[in-house]
Amino acid sequence: MVFKAYLRLIPSYMGVAVMYMAMFAVLLGMTMMERSGLNGSGASADSFVTLLAVNDNDDTEESRAFLEYLENSPNIKMTDIDFERENAVQDSLYYRKAEYVLTINKGFAEALSTGDTEYLLSSQVIAGSASEVFTESFIDSYIEAARLYITVGYDTAEACREAAKTLENGVEVKSFSADNGWDKENTGAYLFYNFMPYIMLMMILGILVPTFSSFLSEDVKARSLCAPVSPVLYMIQIICGAFMVCLVSAGVLLAAGIIITGGTLFNEHSLYSLLQMLVFMLFSLALSAFVGILSSGSAKKANYITSMVSNVLGLGMAFLCGVFVSQSLLGENILMAAKFLPAYWYVKANNSIFGADGAVFNEAIIWSAIGIQALFALALIAGALLAAHIKKGKESK
Repeated sequence: MVFKAYLRLIPSYMGVAVMYMAMFAVLLGMTMMERSGLNGSGASADSFVTLLAVNDNDDTEESRAFLEYLENSPNIKMTDIDFERENAVQDSLYYRKAEYVLTINKGFAEALSTGDTEYLLSSQVIAGSASEVFTESFIDSYIEAARLYITVGYDTAEACREAAKTLENGVEVKSFSADNGWDKENTGAYLFYNFMPYIMLMMILGILVPTFSSFLSEDVKARSLCAPVSPVLYMIQIICGAFMVCLVSAGVLLAAGIIITGGTLFNEHSLYSLLQMLVFMLFSLALSAFVGILSSGSAKKANYITSMVSNVLGLGMAFLCGVFVSQSLLGENILMAAKFLPAYWYVKANNSIFGADGAVFNEAIIWSAIGIQALFALALIAGALLAAHIKKGKESK
């Protein structure tokens, strides 16, 4: 009886679910159109292209020869940055207008001729990314070739030109890495699961908090317990109804994801993705129960607290934990604070599952991250039980 009554109340709050579903579809679709790859890794070096911006502070024949070598490389696409503008480099890296920013330092030609190559160049790049590894290897090959020509008697400018000719057919690069299951087709799946903490939390909070608040109010409980339903069975049926809502919400999100990603949502590592999606769903359910218990008895209070928690916790986790901004772009202090939020561990595991954002597939990282999310859920369940016990004590006085 309680279970059926609970489910009959759900359609009253479906407007929230529809709103977030539409937001999710637009967000995922737009991001997929903007991003064709996440780790920058392809099947071979020949298919890899780095967006490179160069600031030539030396402006000598040698630096211009080096710059020409970079411009003629099929693995490099040159992009322009206004280096005079403040924060231009940081903005370009953040918005992916450039993946690697190289500065040819003053004295490049002289240092190359003397062999003092430590301060020839400086760069800014996303640490640990494929662009960093590939481009630095590419540049190092050129510098070593130029130094070899200088050693055998060529002048510096001629050595730079000869080095470019020697390497014009490209350098064969073989990459050995752990099996991370990554390819370009996984872009949609990665983005889908990466947005999941935000969308699922907002949807479940918006639907479940008002229903928990209504069914746990003193008046509704008193009327319901007049029927032959024990308090324990009453709570079990409410929790079962909430769990059913969560499962249906997850199923609808997965169905939408399959359509939006063109059927590329699942791969050989999808079991991990679905498992941590389930664990985060339980966290969202526990949080909804906790908030619903605190706000029970007042629909206005429930709506206010739901809005506050959704905006502060939902959006806060999305920006601090790597949902909207890649973890590799966040500062160390932000990441340290984010470790106290479950979405950080969700995104960390998701990066490892898909080998994205500089990560590689690692079962130990994935299982530990999922376990930490489960601990967050258990802590909230304990908090909800304690809140219910305290509230029951106050009502009995």
